[in-house]
Amino acid sequence: MSTLFKKPRRNFRKKVITIDSDSDNDSKDENNFDNEQSDIKSQTFSSDQIKKSKKKKKEESQGMHRSSSVLSFKEENEEGEVFKVKKSSHSKRIAKQLKLASKLAREEEEKSKKREDNSPLRASPVHREDSYEDKDEEIRRLRAEFQTLNGEDLEENESEEETEGGSQLKKMMKKGEIPDANMIHMIRKRRQQARDFGDYIPLDDTERAENNKSRLVRDDDNDKSDDEDDERMDFSVNTQARDRIKIQNDFLARHGSDNEDSDQEREWEEQQIKKGVSLGSEQQTDGSVPATPVHNDQYNGYQETILEKKPFTPFQSLTKSAGSTIISMEVIRKRLQDRLNSMDEVHRSHTRERDSLVSDISDTEKSIDTCQEQVAGLEERYRFFQEMRGYVRDLVDCLSQKVPEIDNLEQRMLTLWLNRARKLVSRRQQDVRDQCQEYMTSTANVDMNSPEAQERQRRAAEREARRSRRRRARELKDIVGHHDGLSSDEEENQSEIAKYNLEKESVLGSQERVFEDVVEDFSEVESVRERFEDWKQTYRDTYQDAYIGLCLPKLFNPYIRLSLINWNPLEANCLDFEDTRWFDTLIFYGFKLQETISKGDDDVRLLPSIVEKVILPKLTVLAESVWDPLSTTQTSRLVNVVSKLIRDYPCIQANNKTTQQLLNVIVKRIRTTLEDDVFMPLYPKSVLENRSSNSSVFFHRQLWVCIKLLGNILSWHGILSNQMLLSLSLDGLLNRYIILGLCNSGVNKETIQKCQSIISTFPREWFSDLDEDRTMPQLENLSRFLVSAAKTLYTEGHSKLDFDKKDSREYIKQISKMLVNIHAMEYAVNLPM
Repeated sequence: MSTLFKKPRRNFRKKVITIDSDSDNDSKDENNFDNEQSDIKSQTFSSDQIKKSKKKKKEESQGMHRSSSVLSFKEENEEGEVFKVKKSSHSKRIAKQLKLASKLAREEEEKSKKREDNSPLRASPVHREDSYEDKDEEIRRLRAEFQTLNGEDLEENESEEETEGGSQLKKMMKKGEIPDANMIHMIRKRRQQARDFGDYIPLDDTERAENNKSRLVRDDDNDKSDDEDDERMDFSVNTQARDRIKIQNDFLARHGSDNEDSDQEREWEEQQIKKGVSLGSEQQTDGSVPATPVHNDQYNGYQETILEKKPFTPFQSLTKSAGSTIISMEVIRKRLQDRLNSMDEVHRSHTRERDSLVSDISDTEKSIDTCQEQVAGLEERYRFFQEMRGYVRDLVDCLSQKVPEIDNLEQRMLTLWLNRARKLVSRRQQDVRDQCQEYMTSTANVDMNSPEAQERQRRAAEREARRSRRRRARELKDIVGHHDGLSSDEEENQSEIAKYNLEKESVLGSQERVFEDVVEDFSEVESVRERFEDWKQTYRDTYQDAYIGLCLPKLFNPYIRLSLINWNPLEANCLDFEDTRWFDTLIFYGFKLQETISKGDDDVRLLPSIVEKVILPKLTVLAESVWDPLSTTQTSRLVNVVSKLIRDYPCIQANNKTTQQLLNVIVKRIRTTLEDDVFMPLYPKSVLENRSSNSSVFFHRQLWVCIKLLGNILSWHGILSNQMLLSLSLDGLLNRYIILGLCNSGVNKETIQKCQSIISTFPREWFSDLDEDRTMPQLENLSRFLVSAAKTLYTEGHSKLDFDKKDSREYIKQISKMLVNIHAMEYAVNLPM
């Protein structure tokens, strides 16, 4: 057995020389032994030697006989003392006798074995037992003598002065207790003090170890020499047990080689010992009987039983330590049942795991088959998306480079239109200022030779020439009921027209060259449409997951803007955007004949989104920069386009942000015209009575211009709100300018025509919702003027001829109808007839 605590390492060594001499006397042996004791007091063994000693003890406890080797100690210095170990002559003699006895016994056994082999009858068990008893008696005698010798050595070497710590250690060893670290440290300290003072400390503690019966024995507490061939110092725990094991091995070596039954008995004994030990371990594991380790005294008892030929039960030591606990069949049955239940649970878990694995294998095989079937389709799908990915990247790169060019072309064309519109508006405003200044200022005070006068005369001549050409054009078309001021002066000279056309052709030429360096797959709307439509028809799920329907309006935006560069709905003969090529290409995008259209499909909103993101922004720019509200033709064209968009495309509504921007621009442009382009001159009635005078012509022209503008504003009915229209048309134009001009002019046939033209522009919806007989508040001034005109006609009719009276009554009837049309019933009832 090994120690429970680690010893401190010490590297003090000395040379060990073993001297064997049979001629030395006993006194010399005793002197050598005393020298050995004194040397041991001043030296401590190294940790390497301690490990070898532990290994040797373990081998001896298992019944193995090994030879010892010489222990070497490190010298304190090169000239130090030499430590010599010498065996006593008496012990050598005893060892030689034991060897000789063993040799004689082996020879006798060989002879007896030969006799048994030669004889027909083998030796009986009784005879064998007798020879065993004789041999055992001889061995016991030798062993007793050997022990007596050792006992005497112990008595001579044991120290008489035993410390208090030593007695405590003996008591603890007898009780079977393990000394703690403090106790061990104290014992070591006392021993060291004893060595320092030269006290004698015995090296052999065999008797004390046997008396204490303790399992804890220090490795360095024993020091007893081995057989004759062993030159290494022994540090065994239990030397008496070791001697018994050695004697047994010698005995078995002499008697066991030629006796087959002895070998069988030894095997049976070893099996019984193993069964006893294993049974003790199982009892400790199950918790019924605690396992008791086999101590040296129990093993020694077994050895004595073998040597003395006593019947030995392998469980007798265990029974003694475990008590009287009896294992019943119920306990065994319960343990077996628990073991069976545990194995069943393990079996069930393994079964479930197996079933799960079988199911997983089946599913995996099906998945493998399915994947193998889908390999071709997946390869094609992967190839398609790889190509589509590259195409989209190239398309985006291409459009990123072309969009700036498209923006530049749009800006050039818009600038061209804007300059033209500004020239026309500026010329009209300059003509009004020239006429006003000419008819309000006396010609006597004007220098006709000044540059300003000459420039004004030039502008007047050009103005009259344009009017003459428009008049001749109306006559050719046989237009009746036209008045000066109703036409729009938009005529240009040939030089301006040529310059405009030249710049326009340059822009259109650049338009055609935008995608000149691009292949057809990226330059045409049809090619892009085919690519994405093929994606939708082939892999609809991924097409929807990628939200391609929402991205297409932005993707087609550059192509549509490029094709609409020359699209200006304010001009005559402008192509409708629904008649363009791109519209025909995208109108049925993503759909086939006899295919149900889903409302949730984003492609349904492709064209409305294009109208919202492309058409409306372009109309907004044209209305803000190019549109002239005084031009009846431009206003009617713009109104028609906006009305069609509102009617055909649900996205164009009041809540739409783009639509609101367009309407706000229209209102802003009308207000600008009311502030800058409307002018109503005031002349005395004497001047206006001469209808052929320039002043009278200018006055009536401006009045008809205001009436024309009123009709243009009210043409936005249904698009602009009623509140906005009332504010612009009635408050901003009728009551501010037109009523003033009507009151300043005389009551005649032309005045009645002006009033009829004004009332004809009013939307009928304004009066259909009126509950009372009163007209709208904004029309009170017009109603009072009509009543005043009717009274004037009635008064003048009585002073004239019968023919003139008839005309007066007819005019009064017309005034009455006009009052009824504007729902001014209270005024119509009070008219003079």
